[in-house]
Amino acid sequence: MEIDIKSCITAISKAVTEDGITIYFQPIVSLLSRTVIGFEAFSRGVDDSGATLAAPDCLFNSSLPIQAQFKVEEVCLKKGFAAYGPLYEKYRDMLLFLNINCSLYSHNEYKGRSPHQLAEPFKYSPRMITFEMDAAQLKDVPPLDMIRFVQEKNYRISVDNVVPSVDCMDRFQIIKPDFVKLDRKFYKGIDKSQRIQKKVAATAKLFSLCGAMGIAKGVETEAEALALMRSGYYMQQGYFYSDSADEEGREDSFGNKVSRISKLVHGEKKKEGELSRELFRNSHLLLKSTMTRLQQEEDGEMNRILDELLKKNANIVSVYVMDSSGKQISKRLAGKGADPFGLRILPSAVGSDHSDKDFFVALNSGFEKVAGLCAPDPLCSDGYNYIAGFYYQQGSRRGRILVLEYVLLPKESEKN
Repeated sequence: MEIDIKSCITAISKAVTEDGITIYFQPIVSLLSRTVIGFEAFSRGVDDSGATLAAPDCLFNSSLPIQAQFKVEEVCLKKGFAAYGPLYEKYRDMLLFLNINCSLYSHNEYKGRSPHQLAEPFKYSPRMITFEMDAAQLKDVPPLDMIRFVQEKNYRISVDNVVPSVDCMDRFQIIKPDFVKLDRKFYKGIDKSQRIQKKVAATAKLFSLCGAMGIAKGVETEAEALALMRSGYYMQQGYFYSDSADEEGREDSFGNKVSRISKLVHGEKKKEGELSRELFRNSHLLLKSTMTRLQQEEDGEMNRILDELLKKNANIVSVYVMDSSGKQISKRLAGKGADPFGLRILPSAVGSDHSDKDFFVALNSGFEKVAGLCAPDPLCSDGYNYIAGFYYQQGSRRGRILVLEYVLLPKESEKN
């Protein structure tokens, strides 16, 4: 629906003149700590009765004259800072997320201005104030001078409505935001699709590599909240996190929802941990028994022993042997725990040098065995665990290293 700009200007003039900007707050929750970490402030233009005069699509319309946009910016920021006062006095550690029209600060006439200048009279801790910019406004000419000025004063930066792409990741490396808010359209359907869950989990890792904390915005259902937390988005906001009632009229409070979701996911993690410990114990026994066989047999039998090991254990991704310098001396055989592609694309072959790997450094520093996690690679797109240990061939003083890589469970068929 097209906005009538003239009507917008009239409504905005009335709301601003009559001090008719009202602030609403939406909580941002941490499902890890089961607490509210902050609030996003939303501005609305209202009349004396509280009826909406200027909705967001009118109040923040980019087609408005620049002078009108800046006046709205100034009034909404001042009102947001003032409304935050009681929260700040009560909690002190509660973040305020305030939307800013960042494209304004790229105009020559406003280049010397910064939104933090309006915050200073309120004497809030800068670390509690987060200026939030829309991702779309950062595409063309991001106001880097303003952003650097804000960051130098220790205020935080958040980027809103993010749909991950190569370009946006490049901008994050330049802007270095503290928070990144994942747009709902990117994760819609996450509760029904393993493919979307994996895609969203990948973005959580990418944001982390950029030094930013991911927040999922627009959460509407409990199923979405659960799937997002499983995918690494522990911070969330949306209409789901408001008091409501079920079909039978039983109240479901904000606190109950946060506690329930957190407990469910923590319960799942606990079960996964128990399974992981059991599989680690089993893998450790496999490692020891395989080392014993390798010690007793000739080198010509090495690949046969490893192949038999793979056939008997469905959760093994791959297995191989290195000499004490880190050089691979056996084939790297892929097991049933690997991706189908992994059976054809092996990431290393006989003669490969593994001496730069963390586990080799640890073993070469005096540890007899080490264990850890491997990132996704052509052998297993979900990542996997490993356990590695030194053993000595009979009659030899130079050690060898057996590396056993495994997943928690055999891979299920991919869901849509």
